[in-house]
Amino acid sequence: MTSASSGRGVESEDVEQLVSATSDTCAAGKPYCYNAPVHLSAPINTPYFEGKPALSADGLELYFVSARPRALGGDGDQDIYVSRRATVGGDWGEPERVPPPVSSPFFDITPTISLDGLALYFASNRPGPFSSPFPDLFVSRRASVNDPWGEAVNLGPGVNTPAFEGSISISPDDRQMYYAGNFGPPDFVFHLFKSTRSTTDEPFGPGMMLGPPINSTGQWFGPQLVPNQNVMFFTAGADNPFSPGHLLNIYVSERQGDGETWGDPIYLDTINCPTCDSELPGIRADGKEICWIGDRGDSYGDADIYCATRD
Repeated sequence: MTSASSGRGVESEDVEQLVSATSDTCAAGKPYCYNAPVHLSAPINTPYFEGKPALSADGLELYFVSARPRALGGDGDQDIYVSRRATVGGDWGEPERVPPPVSSPFFDITPTISLDGLALYFASNRPGPFSSPFPDLFVSRRASVNDPWGEAVNLGPGVNTPAFEGSISISPDDRQMYYAGNFGPPDFVFHLFKSTRSTTDEPFGPGMMLGPPINSTGQWFGPQLVPNQNVMFFTAGADNPFSPGHLLNIYVSERQGDGETWGDPIYLDTINCPTCDSELPGIRADGKEICWIGDRGDSYGDADIYCATRD
């Protein structure tokens, strides 16, 4: 898949580089000194749960999860929504539920949009060979950014299991995938996995758990890689993400190239705070904008979406 096919991608020389931030005064250092977090106002955030934001490469589409009223599965269900804006930095428009076959009467969560804007990856516990009662990973595709999303296709037994799979990041060539999975109850401990395939006509191979220093003690989930696949944002922490009052943080790790070891996690001090929850990042392709879910004491409900930018 190429960015030229949709008119929604960005040039490789732009997305391959993480350029300097406004300052290097934060502990994370360049280029991870993001500006002050912004709590998105209505109509994005509501008194209901909002989760897992995903930004398109051009920054004009925001996909996210919400448990707002009139969900397809009734009160408490979570559907996937999309909001659009005319320019980067502009106001987000009224969210629209992404209709079936993406949203469904089941839990549809953790969306990620591909670099070319033509594939939407997400997790769902809709009926399938592995999914119930825990989510599996699915993909829906569209012919252009103006076309509707097509059938939701289960990504198959290489990555999906009877346990929980979610929060996915896909490479620009659609042949490398990072995601989170766990081995089910009672602990629901998440780890980061990687799966690959030789061609896009093949199914993804078995998921392989990432080695140290990734996946040390605690929870690891929500991977989001920049297009060159050598910088990975993710969530980590000691608390179970399903426990009340949990506190998790967003980190970033770097590597020198494909097949090289990931470096020590870098704590994003301008995004995290000692007493607030920050998790499930979504990254605009050039790395200049990050959105996530959490509660910094000003949320409208259980969890809201926040965003931050850098120069």
